[in-house]
Amino acid sequence: MYSKVQNFISHDTNHQFAKQYEELRKLLFNLLDSPVKTTQHIGGTKHFNYPTEPILDILVGVDNLHDITSLDEKRLNYAGFYRLHHPYKKKVVMAQFNNLIDLKQVARLHIIQLDTPLFSQYEQMDKALSSNPAIAKAFADKKEKILHNVTHISQYERAKQQALNKMYRQYAEDITHL
Repeated sequence: MYSKVQNFISHDTNHQFAKQYEELRKLLFNLLDSPVKTTQHIGGTKHFNYPTEPILDILVGVDNLHDITSLDEKRLNYAGFYRLHHPYKKKVVMAQFNNLIDLKQVARLHIIQLDTPLFSQYEQMDKALSSNPAIAKAFADKKEKILHNVTHISQYERAKQQALNKMYRQYAEDITHL
């Protein structure tokens, strides 16, 4: 996998990410016997309130995380998505890559069980980052700081997730009232 953090982008004049989201949304719902119940375009490529990596992030809701069977994974493999094997808690992450040589991520599926605190946290943080300039700025600053203190994408992603979790706890009262 590409070991560096991709260069940040600040805009998408052709609405490439919105179009890509719609295509992938259709694909996810049209998989045979798909366990997918809901999808949402999340993260920086949705709103560009802060510089972000050029990766489309999609929150995928399923009734039960165990519904993502090996058969579903195989179908997603045929669609160009591959499971990322990291110590994720209560979620499955699958990525689509630009090609199988460079392995730069172009899209990520964050597959989480509906009606769980983690799914709610993802929705609330996305809403906060989309609608609250102060929270978006704080996250942008945190990402920039992380970027200068890591050498590998896995370190960056882990630190970014920790920063989001900390921000969620810090702003939890404000976020739930948005």
